[in-house]
Parts: sequence; structure tokens; C-alpha cells
Amino acid sequence: MGVEAKANSNFSALGGANPHDVDDARYRQYRAEWEGRPKRFEAGEFPVHLDLEATSRCNLKCTFCDKLPFLPREKLGDMDFGLFSRILDECREHGLSGLKLSYRGEPLLHPRIADMVRKAKDCGVIDVYFNTNGMLLTESMANALMDAGLDRISISVEGTDTQAFEAARVGAKLERIKANVARLLELRHARGLDYPKVRLQTVALPGLDLEMYAAHWADYCDQTAAVDYKDPATHPEQAQTAPGWACPQPWQRLTVEWDGSVHPCNNDDQDLAQVANARDLSIRACWQADSVRELRRLHQAGLSHLVPACATCPWRAAQVKKTFE
Repeated sequence: MGVEAKANSNFSALGGANPHDVDDARYRQYRAEWEGRPKRFEAGEFPVHLDLEATSRCNLKCTFCDKLPFLPREKLGDMDFGLFSRILDECREHGLSGLKLSYRGEPLLHPRIADMVRKAKDCGVIDVYFNTNGMLLTESMANALMDAGLDRISISVEGTDTQAFEAARVGAKLERIKANVARLLELRHARGLDYPKVRLQTVALPGLDLEMYAAHWADYCDQTAAVDYKDPATHPEQAQTAPGWACPQPWQRLTVEWDGSVHPCNNDDQDLAQVANARDLSIRACWQADSVRELRRLHQAGLSHLVPACATCPWRAAQVKKTFE
């Protein structure tokens, strides 16, 4: 059975313009590496992309969240700017292409989020972005992020019905998010900028009409999209044992939590595959660590289910199930 790692296999564009359609040779090379490394099972000397968790704190309590409800209090915090700067200085040296300033939590809660964006752009990172729930995207924050050079922003909005949305995203107000996003687009237009590109995305929750979603939100963004729903309580037997599937992430990215903990993907919620701590080990050394090399070897061989962190991964379960249906 052939094994293939497909980049972005959990993501579906619904409508609008592709934010990666950029007429720049360096950007095209970045996306070619993002797509090509998993296909070739080629890791290179340094990751293409990092997920750096600005904060694990959140201002909402979403009923479908697969990360934050399981965090103990001691796992809540903000990334120290000194640690962030040291990591980015290494990334400048090795030519990091992509940086997402979110993992768990709401990045706009970090008091220096705009400074983080500016530092990343000063270090030559091509694609700087983050996911947000949009509640804290005020006019002053929008201007600060544009001043810093944020390339794109993904705003998570499930569905179109206010009552259902606010019941699922406890603490959110849909009209406030709409107003914040509309104001961001107005400010961008008034300043004559084409950034940040705005994506409105939803988790593809059961029963959600994605065509209706795309039509409803088209005027509020550059692109609408959906990501697969990960049910943390469901791990189908087939997904646990089916060979012939490889995750693309070990060839693309590393994740660094706010406290420096490094993981080979952004789904290791149980800390089963933690590599090291970025306070003690460089990003390059983490990328080339024996444990990460072994994880890649097993995935390439179609044996991802033998990796403890991967065997219980709900994202893996969803992707394997989709592959073999």
C-alpha cells in the first residue's frame, strides 16, 4: 500500500481568494516547500513553519474545544517576550518562512502580540498570522497589527445563527465580532493596504451547511473556509490501526507552547511526543532530534498508529477515516 502525506488535508476553502496566491518568488518557494516536503518525506535542516503559542489563556469557553478544557491551571500563561525573541533570532538565521502565533488560547490576550508580529517581520518571516475568535479585535488592535505588518488573520466563526453560535462559543457575541471584522476591512481599505488577508473559518460541525456559510460571510472577508471537526471522544477502530497513512506535519512544522515545550505537531494535546524545551534546546536541534526522526520514519512506513501520541490523535482519526471511507 502506498503511503502519502497530504498537506492541508483537514482544510477546505469554501469561497473567495486564496491568501497564498502571492506573486513573489520567495513566497512561491515557501509554499512549494510546505506542499512538497510531506510528499517527498523530506524534512530539511529546519522547519518551514512554527506554531508559537503566544498564550494558552482564552476569553471564551467553547463547548467543542478539543484543547483548552483539558488544561490544568498551571498550563495557562503567556510566552515571555525574551524567549520569543531568542527563538525568532534563530529563525532569522535559518530562514523560517511561516509563523502562526496561536496554538491553544486567544493570541489577542497577549499584551505584546503586535510586538511579536513586528519582531517576526523584522526577522524576515514571510507569512505571519494567527487564529483568533475576533472578540478583542478592536479598532486600536487592528491598527496596531497593520502597523506591525501582520500578513493574514483567521477568525473562527461557527455557522450563521446567532443563538446557536453564542451557545457553542460561550462568552462570544456574534454582532461584536461582525462589527470588529467589518471595521478591520474598512481600516485596511482606508490605509490602502492589502494586508492582513482575512479568512473567516468554521469547524465543519455536523449539520452545518457550508455553502450557506460561505454565502453568508462572503462580504466580511477575503476567503471563507472550513476545517475538519475533531471529536476528542471518538477514535474509530479503523483509524487506530489502518496502515498506509502519514501525517504531513512532522515534515513541515514544530509547535512551541508558551512555556517553551516543543512538540512535533500541533495536536499533541497529551504531551506524549514532547521533544524538549526551547529554553534548553535550539529549534534546529529539536527538529533534528532522534525522537522526531523516529516519528517521521514510522509515518513514512505507514505505521503512524504505532506512535503513542498519534494513535490517540483525534485529528489523525478523522483523516484516516476520511482516507479509507
